Amino acid sequence: MSALLMTNSAFSTVVPTMQLAWDSTSIGLLKECARKYQLTMGSAVEPGWAPRAESVHLRFGQEVHTARHVYDSARAAGKSHDDALDAAVDHALRSTFDYDLMRPWFSDHREKNRFTLLRTIVWYLDEYGPNDPLQTVTLANGKPAVELSFRMQTDMQFCGEPITLCGHMDRLATATFDQRTYIADIKTTGSTLGTDYFSKFSPDNQFSLYSFASKVVYSQPVAGLVVDAIQVAVTFSRPGRGLVPRHPAQLEEWYKDLGYWLEQAGKFARDKYWPMNDKSCNNYGGCQFRGICAHVPSIRNEWLQASFVRRTWDPLRVRGDI
Repeated sequence: MSALLMTNSAFSTVVPTMQLAWDSTSIGLLKECARKYQLTMGSAVEPGWAPRAESVHLRFGQEVHTARHVYDSARAAGKSHDDALDAAVDHALRSTFDYDLMRPWFSDHREKNRFTLLRTIVWYLDEYGPNDPLQTVTLANGKPAVELSFRMQTDMQFCGEPITLCGHMDRLATATFDQRTYIADIKTTGSTLGTDYFSKFSPDNQFSLYSFASKVVYSQPVAGLVVDAIQVAVTFSRPGRGLVPRHPAQLEEWYKDLGYWLEQAGKFARDKYWPMNDKSCNNYGGCQFRGICAHVPSIRNEWLQASFVRRTWDPLRVRGDI
């Protein structure tokens, strides 16, 4: 069976439509719209749906994340900044070349294309590479603490099966100014970087999960989160950095809220019905399934098959080392 269509280990063995291992993506989808969540995630035995067309925003962000991973790995191996930067750019050049069609990755997006990607990688790593006050932690196995997969068992259960929180963090870094460890994350955006941009991460589901889990998963205390944001425009790429604080009381509230959300998910799974939140249909430029939900229920599956492809999203898949 294809890796994209493999049985999803994140779901219950009792009620196959109930997810037991939750990451920030699946939690966020559930909070946004139960119907969107169900269509995207599927079940233990039936993959979810994804658009046939690649998202340029997702691809661009993944390439920047990978470049940071390559850079940090090279630096951990003793390479100089220039050599590590060369390795990151070389990897980006190779990964954005279609060897089947024998041509570079094509994007008609004005701000996010192959040229602006390479420029973004170089300008970001020149800014936050050699003299970065956040130095990537080296793990006990000698590898840099980047692309870290984590999982933690909660005190919540469904039909006697434990519920787990899991996910993937960009990197752990120690600050030279206070010798404390921070979770560092990278975001690319078209927005101007400033107080308004960084304030949108408080509250934020993804970073609340990271903050909550870090207190349990990692042996060394984590002081907080730092966002490396990169404003990508046609003529420039501007990196900036902001602190994302979380008070323990806020994390307790987030976790309590999560319990109520997962109780709802359990009810939806048992009832085999995932209600549509039609107030979310036009958020973020419009839900990808808006056109599907616009059809009567009896023909939606035919439209899904015509416009989408099957994809398994399993948050338990490991990306790096804890």
